[in-house]
Amino acid sequence: MKSLPKTSNESVSLNNLEKTPTAEQATRLDRRQALSQIASATLALPLLGVSSASSRAESPLATVTARMERRTTGSSVYKETAIADYTANMARFGGQLSSPSSGMFNQCARGVPWQFDVLIIGSGYGASVMAARLARRMRVGTRLAIIERGREWVPGTFPDTVPNMIEASRNRLFVKTEQVRNPLGLFNVRQFKEINVLSGTGLGGSSLINASVAIRPDVEVFRQSVWPSQLRDRMFLDPYYDMAECELGVAREPQDWTDKMVSQRLAAERLRDCGAHYEAAALTLTRSQAGASLPVLNRQGLTQRGCIDCGDCLNGCNVGAKNTLAMNYLPMARAAGAEIYTQTEIHHIEKCAGFYTVWAEHHPCSGEPNPQSLPVQLTARIVVLAAGSLGSTEILLRSAGGLPVSNTLGSRWTGNGDALGFIQRAQYRTGIQGFGAYDAGLPAVGPTIQTNVTYPYRPELRHRVLIQEGAATRAYVNAMSFLMHDLDLSNTQVLLGMGHDGAEGRITLDDDQARLDWPGLTDGAYRQLIREEFRKLAAAHGGDYKFLKIFGDKMISVHPLGGCGMGDSAYTGVVNHKGQVFDAAQGGDVDPVTGTPRVHTGLYVCDGAIMPTSIACNPLLTISAIAERTSELLTMEPEYQDLFEARAA
Repeated sequence: MKSLPKTSNESVSLNNLEKTPTAEQATRLDRRQALSQIASATLALPLLGVSSASSRAESPLATVTARMERRTTGSSVYKETAIADYTANMARFGGQLSSPSSGMFNQCARGVPWQFDVLIIGSGYGASVMAARLARRMRVGTRLAIIERGREWVPGTFPDTVPNMIEASRNRLFVKTEQVRNPLGLFNVRQFKEINVLSGTGLGGSSLINASVAIRPDVEVFRQSVWPSQLRDRMFLDPYYDMAECELGVAREPQDWTDKMVSQRLAAERLRDCGAHYEAAALTLTRSQAGASLPVLNRQGLTQRGCIDCGDCLNGCNVGAKNTLAMNYLPMARAAGAEIYTQTEIHHIEKCAGFYTVWAEHHPCSGEPNPQSLPVQLTARIVVLAAGSLGSTEILLRSAGGLPVSNTLGSRWTGNGDALGFIQRAQYRTGIQGFGAYDAGLPAVGPTIQTNVTYPYRPELRHRVLIQEGAATRAYVNAMSFLMHDLDLSNTQVLLGMGHDGAEGRITLDDDQARLDWPGLTDGAYRQLIREEFRKLAAAHGGDYKFLKIFGDKMISVHPLGGCGMGDSAYTGVVNHKGQVFDAAQGGDVDPVTGTPRVHTGLYVCDGAIMPTSIACNPLLTISAIAERTSELLTMEPEYQDLFEARAA
């Protein structure tokens, strides 16, 4: 094998972008101006004599045309078809998956002091699985509802330009204090001192904007002592993993399907002697030999389309190929009688005699004249918190004044070891420029992620990492090509890393909002480890490692976990292995009837918040598997036999 070029740790920050070059000079811009003008500046690169392998792949006219098109949005056959399919899928529910908000205020006199028998807060993986499984077992005359703070998004209407993505952002960016600019925004970026966290807000949660990777953690993850004893072996969860994979339509990507897959495989093979293991990733994605031209009927009876390999998964799929929760578990729940209410944000929970009062705020559509938030008060016998790691922890912290909970609430938060890196000048073509739901005439990019590179034989768990490749969404291609000096991103590779970061983050409340602190995170051993792994992989690609300070010198997580971790008692966790919240009123003592630590009857947490450690892989499948198990155990509780039908023999 020929010798490879020495890697460099080249670092570029937004401050470097504040000088946007022209043919004559460099004009200094402030941070916001730089962001808005990156795309325009990229168009000028050919005039500046910037060259790359990719610039030889397209004619100058094709390059300029593609760049101009990425600055605008519009309709397309793919988008129109996706909208029509979704509308037809939801026809049995009145044309949309969500229920009319008026039903949320319906008291339904049933002789009980609560509106809902089961109220599920959130609509991500934990919430959707719980809703689908519980709704199918609910007896006639009972009520189950999902409450989601975001709005319903229709495939074909997701943003695909920078201005549209900024408009769809929940919070203002690049400000010192958190400011909600659009409570119904899709992209929820929370900025903290050491780390920034991105999640999805909408019906379906982060499934709307994730990379759809379904993977099981190493078996050793569950053998750590902080996990509850009932789950200290992955085999107890494997049957539930199987169930989740079936409903989510998990399938392995075809081998060497795209250039970025081939490039990543060849690099991993060069690291084989270092213990690297390569595999095509399994995704919750629909593929068809006919592409998007013919409809595909999924397991739940909904029409979807085959992936067109456009690389735009992280903006929201405008083709209808992603198996988001709006395509499986949520329609299952609705078909079984669940009510689904959107645009309603939960503030806190109050424990009453035999039920819970939930305090919330309803946000009308932004398109309505003079929209004003409305206070909402809901009551439920069973409440399942599934609002995500930060969301569920935040709600419990606000509720803790009248709801005695474990002192561990907010602790052991982890970013799942998420890290972002880039490779410049890769030896083999990568072709990662996303083109969205348009007939762009460009080579297939693939879904955002298609491969896994792991080191499963390292003896210590803390040294094991997962590295995946990534595509640049259509909205960010111009900006990234400018930063990478690679006009069509033919020789640039995005690296997405995960690992074991120690789970030492702590969530507290600051002015009634979540505050996340993790002193020493940015200088810690894990960050050094993952950057070194990126450098090794960059060298194997024959390229150079580059770190971009997109939000300053912080970590970035798209897989937030913890805050309400599982444990064997209130001394070690917030919830037990069933997701039941420990009652710490008497110091977390043992209930003499059950012989187990006391819990708040009817109060559960079931989402990424209950993970007591990082799991070093994409967590959607693990959250879904735990929710499958939790829902099964809940229906078996003796005090709820009046709510659920017995399982058929």
